[in-house]
Formats: sequence, C-alpha cells, structure tokens
Amino acid sequence: MNKKSVKFAVLDIETTGGNPVYHRMTEIAIRIYDGKKLLDSFDTLLNPQRIINPFITRLTGITNEMVKDAPTFEEVADRIDEITKDCVVVAHNVNFDYGFIKGEFRKIDRTFKRKKLCTVRLSRKILPNLYSYSLGKIATQLGYKIENRHRAAGDTDFTLELFKILLEKDTDNHIEEFLNQRTRESLIPPNLDRKKFDLLPESMGLYFFKDRKGKVLYIGKAKNLKNRVAEHFSGNTNTASRNRFTKQIWDLDYKTCENEMIALIEETHAIKKYWPPYNRSLKSISLNFGIYAYHDQGNYLRLASGTTGKHDKPLISFRYNYQARNYLSDLVAKYDLCPKLVGLQEGEGGCDEFFATSKCRLTCQKNETSQSYNLRVNLAIENINQEEETYYITEKTLDGESESVVLFEKGRYLGYGFKPKEQKIKSLNDAKALIHSEYDDQDIRGVIQSYVKRKRNRIRVKYLKN
Repeated sequence: MNKKSVKFAVLDIETTGGNPVYHRMTEIAIRIYDGKKLLDSFDTLLNPQRIINPFITRLTGITNEMVKDAPTFEEVADRIDEITKDCVVVAHNVNFDYGFIKGEFRKIDRTFKRKKLCTVRLSRKILPNLYSYSLGKIATQLGYKIENRHRAAGDTDFTLELFKILLEKDTDNHIEEFLNQRTRESLIPPNLDRKKFDLLPESMGLYFFKDRKGKVLYIGKAKNLKNRVAEHFSGNTNTASRNRFTKQIWDLDYKTCENEMIALIEETHAIKKYWPPYNRSLKSISLNFGIYAYHDQGNYLRLASGTTGKHDKPLISFRYNYQARNYLSDLVAKYDLCPKLVGLQEGEGGCDEFFATSKCRLTCQKNETSQSYNLRVNLAIENINQEEETYYITEKTLDGESESVVLFEKGRYLGYGFKPKEQKIKSLNDAKALIHSEYDDQDIRGVIQSYVKRKRNRIRVKYLKN
C-alpha cells in the first residue's frame, strides 16, 4: 500500500475517565490529511450525559457547564463516521482513542472499524533517540509548544505536525509496514520494542511483561508464546486497567518449559517470587498449617499445630488452621491423647471432659508417665506417616526424548527434574537424585493435583515405599 495515496484521520479525544464501559467522551477533534494537505476538519465538545470528575476538569479545563448544551455523541456520530470513512485513524496511543470511539458507536448499536496508526510506536521507530515519547515531551524535544494542551484540538494539531515529521523522516517505510494488515505492530504496547516480540518462540513457556525499571508486571503461561502474547492486545476490550497496563509495558522476557505440568509449576513459583501487580491468582501467601511433634522438658512427646515456613517439615499440613485442629481432635479421640498436650485446651484443671469420646488419663497432671504416653503419640505419628504417601509423577516432554519427574515425599512436594524415558526409578533416593528442591505449599500441591486429575491419560503416578 502506498502511504501517499492514503487519507489519514489524525485525531484526539477527551473523556470523563479511562474506562470506555463507564466513561464517555467530552471532546473530539479530527484532521483529515492526505500526506500533502489538510482536506477537512471537525471539532466539537460533547455532552457525556454524566458528571465530569473535578480531577478531569483540572486536567483538561472542560467543565460540566461547558458541555451542558453540547451535542451528544449520537448527534455527531454520522459526521464522525462520514469524515473518517476510508481513512486510517492516527493518534498518540491510538488504541485508547480508537477504543473509546468504537465503544461510543457500540453504545448506539453501530459499528466503527478503521485501520489505525500509533504515533507513539512510529516515533519510537523513526525518532529513536528521544528521551521520552509522551506527546508533551516530544513537542519540547522537537521545538514545539502545544497550544491548549490536554484539549482535543490542541493535541490533535500537534499530533498532525508530528505525523508530518514522521512521514518525512520515514526512509525505512515503517508506516507502510504498520499499515500492512498482516502486521501485529498495532497490537503491541506503544513502549515495547517490536524486536522483543519478534524474539518470542512459538513454543510452550512463560512470558513476563516488565515496566521501564525492569519490574515484573504480569506473568502468563502459554502453549504458544508468540500467539498468546499477541492475543493479549488483539481483543476488542478497552478498559482503564488495560490502558494503564499497556502503557507500563516496556520490556518482555520469556522462559520455555518442557511440558505443561512444568509450566504450571514454574508459573506458580514465579508469581509468588515476583508478586506481579496484574496477576490475581496464586498471589496469596500460603501460610499453611502443619502438625509438628516435639519433646517438652518432662520428655513428653507433644503434638501441636502451627504455620509452616519455607524450610519447616511438618508431619502433615493443611490449608487452614481449623483443618489442622480438627485433625488433632481426631487423633486425641483415636489414641487417647491429652488435649492439653496437643494444644487444643488451655487453662487450669484437668481435661478429662474436653472431649466426650476422649479417655484422657490426665497426662497433663502427671498421672501418666511420659514413656506410657509417648507410646500412643508414636502410634498417632505412625498413622500420619501411613496416610501421607510418597510418589512421583512423570510426563513426557514436548520433544519426546525425556520425562519430567515431580516428587512428593509423605505428601510434601519436594521439587521436579528430568530423566531419560528409559531410566527406571526404583527408590526414593533414585527420585531425589533427579530433582532440584522447591518450596512446598498448599498452592503448588493444589496446582499439581488439579493437573493430574485433568490429564490422567498423559501422566503416570508411581508410588514408593516411605
């Protein structure tokens, strides 16, 4: 496509806020340019049919009084549709403006579809040495002063001047490339270098969106990294959070994974490690609750529930404290343990009436020797160990040459590794030699167990002796 034969609708809008679902446009300015001369122009305030926030008024200068008698979007929709027909929409961070206009048309049951060009992305390509690509700072660096900054006409007039400069300096035909329907350029966040996207492989793994300082903003898992990242920005939604999100993305990194189970594990650990603000799931700190055994000063073997740390090794762990306490209650009833010595009862006096089914022998009152009491506690511990099984999970890697190995010892996740398909695992030590240690928590166990249930035909579970 010859860019010189194309008409461009250079435009800017002002709104009541950043979310086109809830907010409305308050002003629009459009300049129709054919690469040589200005063909048409349109400016108007718009009645948003809602109150303008004082913050927006301070930013733009547009007051509720100014728009009270202005036309609604529906009243000027025909003019906007007509003047931009067969044009390429050009704007600074075009997805914001285009998404709002498209949303306004959708509210009146009409469609709006145009090709688009982003002067942020074009400026980064054609004017690569600027220190900032915000509209105001580009103007300053190019020696311009924007009249009526943060008003549609003022910003549109400078965007047109900027676009003329870009057309003149585009010796490498970037604009023509961007106009190609097959390019994904217009989908990529304005501050992200296209090269970062081009380097993405079409393989399974994790992708990391980062801000200007390298902080991880979002972590995602994908079967095809390149396609999934493109999908992030190819939808029709244009919300305030999405606009903030895309503007913050300056860098992109990735990590390939050998199969889906490993990708799930790596995603879970990465989210907990980097705590990205745009991830919602898996960010809770899973302070699981475990049951521990220890000897007190009187040599009584005691059980207690408590939170589990990264390096703790409880006998068994639970998601919530009440689950751990209920489990202790069952052990008290089953093995005639002392409710006080397992932390279920406090205060003075005996605990023989604490549980109707308990046959507490007043051990806490020293009516039973530690040797006698510890025999029953050891039976309870043995029962716990028998309930928590040791096993490993294998799944073929994508290349088909090896298998991943995910290991659990007595119900506790130890980590993962890889082995040749032909290699046999005969013991727990064989499995431990293959893996690198990982942090165990209820979340990672839940992720793995859920995957095992969904993919029974793809994985194998083998049990080992404790």
